[in-house]
Amino acid sequence: CAAILVEHGLGVYLSSAFYMDNCVVISRTHVMYALASELRVGGGSVFSIQNSSWIAPSIEYDEGACVFKDVAVDGGSVLQIVSSTFRLGFAMLTADTLAVTGGSWVVHRNNEFRTAYVVYVAAYYGIAFRDQSVWSILDNKLTYGSFSSFTYMTSNWSPPSDTHPIIYGVCNEARGSPVTNYQEELNIGAPVTLLDCGACTLDAVCFAARTSSIS
Repeated sequence: CAAILVEHGLGVYLSSAFYMDNCVVISRTHVMYALASELRVGGGSVFSIQNSSWIAPSIEYDEGACVFKDVAVDGGSVLQIVSSTFRLGFAMLTADTLAVTGGSWVVHRNNEFRTAYVVYVAAYYGIAFRDQSVWSILDNKLTYGSFSSFTYMTSNWSPPSDTHPIIYGVCNEARGSPVTNYQEELNIGAPVTLLDCGACTLDAVCFAARTSSIS
């Protein structure tokens, strides 16, 4: 059961944009399902889920609300999850790999996640940030969902030896307490630059990806 079924891959290219804005989705298991296909955002494009509410309380292992075989963000593009509420089971996003390259940006900002994992990547070395790409984790609240009594930002992973992830953590909460150690509390497999709540930092909040406009 899925609200959006992707059969042959979902691509956003050449300064294009895919916005899921102000959507309420209630599904038994999946919201977006593409098990044998990839999500690719490239060429200065934007893939954005914002101002939305997803309810998909599956209690099955490895059943994410958003499922792709592989996810790739490249060419100065942006993958952002913003100002949304997710009441889920196992994970918000599941994939075999997540590759962010070419000075691109992944953003999780001002969300409420009720789930075991926000991002579940099956491969242990499957999360890779290259070429000064950035992951910003800002003002999120995490707690457990219908699958288990724990909540993490990611599954267990370690960055490949040829990568140097740039990750910022600002004013996040896990199970009602401020996050101070992202590796232990949220399972982030690489060092995180921890900034105080309210800190105004261009690098973390306004990363200069090569997109024409970011909502």
